[in-house]
Amino acid sequence: MTAHSGVTLRPQLGFYAAVSTGLAAILGAGIFAVIAPAAGIAGPALLIALGLAAFVALCNALSSTQLAAVLPRTGGTYEFGRQMLGPWWGYSAGWMFLVANTVGPGAIALAFGEYLSGVVPSFPTRAIAVCAAVGMTLLNAVGLRRSVRVTEVVVAFSVVALLGFVVLALPAVQSRNFEPFAPGGVTGVLQATALLFFAYTGYSRIATLVEEVKDPGRTIPRATGLALGGATAIYLLVALVTVGVLGSTRLAASGSPLEATMVAAGSAAGVGLVVAAALSTTFNEGLSDLLGVSRVAFAMGRGSDLPSPLTHLGPGQNPWVAVLAVGVVATLVSAFAPFTIAIAVSSFGTLLYYTVTNLSALRLRPEQRMFPRVLMVAGLVGCVGLAFSLAPLEIGVGLSLLGVGLLFRLLWLKSGRGRPAPPPLVA
Repeated sequence: MTAHSGVTLRPQLGFYAAVSTGLAAILGAGIFAVIAPAAGIAGPALLIALGLAAFVALCNALSSTQLAAVLPRTGGTYEFGRQMLGPWWGYSAGWMFLVANTVGPGAIALAFGEYLSGVVPSFPTRAIAVCAAVGMTLLNAVGLRRSVRVTEVVVAFSVVALLGFVVLALPAVQSRNFEPFAPGGVTGVLQATALLFFAYTGYSRIATLVEEVKDPGRTIPRATGLALGGATAIYLLVALVTVGVLGSTRLAASGSPLEATMVAAGSAAGVGLVVAAALSTTFNEGLSDLLGVSRVAFAMGRGSDLPSPLTHLGPGQNPWVAVLAVGVVATLVSAFAPFTIAIAVSSFGTLLYYTVTNLSALRLRPEQRMFPRVLMVAGLVGCVGLAFSLAPLEIGVGLSLLGVGLLFRLLWLKSGRGRPAPPPLVA
């Protein structure tokens, strides 16, 4: 055991805070921005893609929930993979989580920039995105409790605003905008599903924060199910009216699709509501994503897979060094990365991460399982299939980043600064 391996985090999140954290991690750039490129790939069949992505997310969430109940340590699948499969599996999952969730907030900051620059054209989108990424980082660096308080208020406003959007846009829906329904065929639906998986990447954020959740065995399953189910229902309603008002061609061409929907519906009040919701929700999702990824970086530092300074805690036991480290990367992404490639790479990394989650859950003993094995198998097949349905460039970038991470660990171990993890719990 290393000197910092015994560092733990204090339980401080109750049920409502856990649901808010989960919803905040899900609701955001996915529905406000990713819906546009998905429409360009699948057309109106993006509605099917949303449902498929939700099903895979549900299977993954159930696997994460079971594992969190058995292994209640911060780090999510990094810890699950280490304990159930072995150190290289856990490290690979943790590394891809870091990739996905440092790239992801950068893309979210870009979505924030698109909506704000649409209202104030004199502000460049990239400059706004960089400022947003820096703001997300600093808010998380000051401590978990402050971020959660912001989360609780913004989530409530986001839900009300998105439901208001549906009501205001519904009268302008035209049935002809759903034809042709699936111009990209099955391939288009699968590619859109993989892209839209970005919209669900926060569904197991609660399990990642397991050490900081009160009564995790009871709280995590209930909070995860409520957050994922609520977000999915809202997504489907918003996507239905957005496609119905704009049509897939106009939707695909928009950088701020919900705002464009309100303009097309002739609702000035709706435009203001959508912009306010987009700005608050995307920013809040970025806050939540950086919160989760900083905890995985903390866990990997505690496990000697990354430098030990990542385990340094500030006031309130906040791993501020890890927060700042991932925040710097997210800021660079917001400054330079193309939006669609960023979200695709983030989705690819997340799907590989949950591949390890489902493999780990399949190693649970019968008495440890809360759900049937078939759901874990479905999650595993869904993750692998969706990851490799993305465009070759996006798959290549994702695999290259995985290779960089594996090479880093190899060199880290050879340097003597890293220490091999203990053998897995299940032989």
